Amino acid sequence: MSFVFCGCGDDDEKTEVISDGELISKAIGTWMCVKSTDTQQGHSYDGLMVGKEVTINAGGTYTSTAQSFGYTGTYSVNGNTVTVKSNNGGTFVITVTFSGKRMIWEGAANNGVTFKYYFDRESDDDSGVVQPVLTFTDDLIAGDFSWKVKDFTIEKGRNSYIQKDKEISFKKDGSCVGFHSMEDAWLIKNGRIETYHKQTSEPMYVYTLLSQKDSTISVRMEGTLDDELKATVVLTKVVYQSMDAITEDYQSNIFALRAPIYASCASFVEGQLQLEATRSTPNTVHQISAQSPVVSNTWQAAYSTINRINYTLEMAERGDLQLNQQVTQFLAEVRAIRAFIYYNLGMLWGNVPVITQAIMSSEQASNIPQRSQSEVFQLAYSDICNALGNLPDSNYQNEGKLYFNKDAGKMLKAEIELTLGSKSAAQNTLNQIDKDSYIYQTRSVLQTMERPVIWAMAQASSGPYIPVYTITHHQLYLYEITGSKDGLVLETNVSLGDGGATSGPEGVAAEWKKYTYADFGYWAALKRLGQAQSVTGCFDYELLMPIPYVDIMSNPNITQNPGY
Repeated sequence: MSFVFCGCGDDDEKTEVISDGELISKAIGTWMCVKSTDTQQGHSYDGLMVGKEVTINAGGTYTSTAQSFGYTGTYSVNGNTVTVKSNNGGTFVITVTFSGKRMIWEGAANNGVTFKYYFDRESDDDSGVVQPVLTFTDDLIAGDFSWKVKDFTIEKGRNSYIQKDKEISFKKDGSCVGFHSMEDAWLIKNGRIETYHKQTSEPMYVYTLLSQKDSTISVRMEGTLDDELKATVVLTKVVYQSMDAITEDYQSNIFALRAPIYASCASFVEGQLQLEATRSTPNTVHQISAQSPVVSNTWQAAYSTINRINYTLEMAERGDLQLNQQVTQFLAEVRAIRAFIYYNLGMLWGNVPVITQAIMSSEQASNIPQRSQSEVFQLAYSDICNALGNLPDSNYQNEGKLYFNKDAGKMLKAEIELTLGSKSAAQNTLNQIDKDSYIYQTRSVLQTMERPVIWAMAQASSGPYIPVYTITHHQLYLYEITGSKDGLVLETNVSLGDGGATSGPEGVAAEWKKYTYADFGYWAALKRLGQAQSVTGCFDYELLMPIPYVDIMSNPNITQNPGY
């Protein structure tokens, strides 16, 4: 392969062809993208690659912090063409030029995207590797202790996971509990900590040690996710009293998965509410694009939850678990949550990838085809029907409301039946819920909620609980089915609305807006009622959300929803 070398500084800029070997020698090292333009289907997007790193190795391999380039891959040189093949199946044909210390790529990917990227070298040493002023060691960072956030500054991007007093930890066995729910493994490379998701090998964050004094360290934190985070975080060591080692059996291991499953599900619910609030508010209805951080964060949280659940279910299928009532109920919980996630993915995005086995590599993740919306709904319905009989009974006296219970399962089943057009089935399912046990409950046991709650999500950001299903939802579903408010009541035993409210779909849609705690489910109801366009002013194509651009780039099997 030959590269064009661009001289700089002359009035008459000249180019010369250099040999393959010279080009490779010049390109070896770590480069940071400082300017980028991607073009697909006539739409141009600036800045998507900015902040991403590419490390070019002499042996024909590369690594990258960009998901679109598959994180790892190979390159080959042939004449004046560089062909790059990522380990997730992407192929890129690139022309490379140099201008001083800047490297410029112009090329096209096999998914139809064309691009132009500008890279600056990150260091001037022979290796091209940025060497931090200080280096992390295992003894410094890892052990039977944690690190608490004392202070932080977000320099670029945004990250709702970094919070004051939040604790993270690194263990000697290579596991960690990081800021993000998927940040569960770590290693030290070139003096820096690199975290990743153990099951998928997806890179998460890079930590560079800036300073150390006694039990306090200051680190630079850089994201490898699409939020392109750059932050400075001050951490203090928290040492716990030593405890005797506990040998965990399979059963205790599986219950350790409950917290991360519910945490990532809560992140999905938070993101879904934000997307739906933006879309259902007339003055923000058009402010969602394939590059919106909330789109990619919500999508990622959904599939992170699904992957954890698939791993849990596979443990049971392999016979690794001793089944008893507790384990059987927990397996029903996670299957019901998977149904909940898939139903809402299908409702929000339409055709989406369906994963029913744990994904263990980025290559697997990049080769999953989309399934039709109807297939997604049918999978969700099958999951909730299979789980319903083993779900735990609703518990009105403790935190049972935070775990997926039998009444929550009936609410989800009824909502899917409504979406599929089976009103009689939905009504029959709803009638199986003892509404009297909720109606006369004047205040929820969850102190931040005053409506009788069937199932709620504890927000990952430690904010107020999100009521997903309440007795208000139950009554609104029945109003949608019957078209009548006769006999419907709220927890205060008052009629739903004033007798003169508009009847028909318009009246049902208006009724949803009367109740603060019925935010979740409003957008889906508008779509079922055929009222989304008239109420919000959204265009027809905006009935579906855009698929995150980065996932379109990394998975050639995914097609963007029309209009985006």
